[in-house]
Amino acid sequence: MSYKHFTYSIALQALFMALTPIIILLIWSNQSLDAIKYLLAFAYIAQTVYLIYSVRKTNRELAKFIQSFGFGDTTIHFHSRDKDASFQNLFQSFNSVVEAFRQLKLDKEKEYLFFETALKKLGVAIIVVNEHGNVTMTNEALLKMLNIKYLHRLDKLNQFKPGIADELMQLQANQQKLVELMVDQRLLQVALTSVMMKQEQKTLRLLAFQDIRGEIEQKELESWQKLIRVLTHEVMNSLSPVNIISAGLNQRFKQTEAPIVLDEKERLEVTDALDAVHKRSKGLTHFVESYRSMAGLKHAQTQLCDINSLLTRVQTLFTNSEHETKFQLLLECDKNTSYLLDEQLLEQTLINLIKNSIEALDKEPALITIKAHIRDHLLKIQIIDNGKGIPPDELDKVCVPFYTTRQGGNGIGLALSQQVMRLHGGQLQIQSEVGKGSRVTLLFK
Repeated sequence: MSYKHFTYSIALQALFMALTPIIILLIWSNQSLDAIKYLLAFAYIAQTVYLIYSVRKTNRELAKFIQSFGFGDTTIHFHSRDKDASFQNLFQSFNSVVEAFRQLKLDKEKEYLFFETALKKLGVAIIVVNEHGNVTMTNEALLKMLNIKYLHRLDKLNQFKPGIADELMQLQANQQKLVELMVDQRLLQVALTSVMMKQEQKTLRLLAFQDIRGEIEQKELESWQKLIRVLTHEVMNSLSPVNIISAGLNQRFKQTEAPIVLDEKERLEVTDALDAVHKRSKGLTHFVESYRSMAGLKHAQTQLCDINSLLTRVQTLFTNSEHETKFQLLLECDKNTSYLLDEQLLEQTLINLIKNSIEALDKEPALITIKAHIRDHLLKIQIIDNGKGIPPDELDKVCVPFYTTRQGGNGIGLALSQQVMRLHGGQLQIQSEVGKGSRVTLLFK
């Protein structure tokens, strides 16, 4: 109603201002009405001033309302009871909007304080840095890890490792990196994760530092224990027969100093014994050569590779070769797929993995599928078979060098494949279910 009252008031003022000059002109020649003429002229001027005042008052209040938002002022309040009744609803609306804005701002501040407190109390060391290398936030875990009191510039981290600040600023979004930092004569093995964020027009980088030296040492110890068990088993399997045969021959020929003449049976026994020693020695030599081949992989010679062409070539290789097991090899690959990698190493890795899948096939129809796709600039290659699968208790051992459950296997294939993926900065993942088959995934980063 007040808005209508305000409209009616303006309309009546406009009507009065339009009629007043007309009435003054009509009575202008009548001198007996001079007082009325002057009164109407004064009323016209007063009404004009009041109309200007009303409009300017509305503009002032509206400008005051808008400026409060411009400066983020949520304390302003429009006292409608002190104003014209026609503005009560308008001022009440102003106050409702200001209150809603104040509540929204308060909620945002609470949310910011919550996340800031959570980051500061988080056990993982955190640095938030802008694009100029200025640190906008750190937490207690970081200051404690580096044994410092404050950190204003990322360059200060160079004292723990020369050039680390530049490395951190070059990390891509969601990229992970393992670095070594020397802090107070202590070597820290730190896993770094970089996350990119936008705050208004500014780009911020959140860096998470986690000291994983204990976990790495534990995994290294477990890996060494597994490797030593395998090495011990392999070496002892070769040396035990050699020791037994050589000890037997030594004892037999040392029993007499006279020349020994062997009959045909004894000659065959000695020949068989020496042949066994030769075979075990040859097996041990092959074992050492396999170890050297794995340890000899130092780095990958990467170049742009046509993935579709490579997989088609591998498919053709197995399709045209003879195998005891009849199987079907399918290929699912995006067209025009290229990626930066070592083509020769990847080809050998795929051959090893497909051979493993062939060995695992034990039912009809035997099927192996190779899938290759690039999603979010990351290459994923999968080798899937419907073979017998891997028992759960063996799944964590299959990548241990020289571990094998297959007759005549050397246990080097999966270990080499895993090493190739590490050289590419990627991962090798194995999923398997007994009786249903296995899925080996190569993730390139």
